[in-house]
Amino acid sequence: MNEVLDISSENIEDAPSFGVKIRTDFIQAMGKVDGRFVILLDVARVLSVEEIAQLASRGTDTVAAAAQAETSAA
Repeated sequence: MNEVLDISSENIEDAPSFGVKIRTDFIQAMGKVDGRFVILLDVARVLSVEEIAQLASRGTDTVAAAAQAETSAA
């Protein structure tokens, strides 16, 4: 489920340490909403601009390859 939530500052805490097996560098903090914990992501660290560009070009390459395959099959 994806939602945009307003979380008051008193319901936000520092990100906990999950141990060495889980990367936490993209977690900004933890929030609590209606008795549930939510992870607040640091958007700048989730994907870099370069990674977003790479994903976009892969999508474009995939679409171009599919179009070419359809043309060749026709």
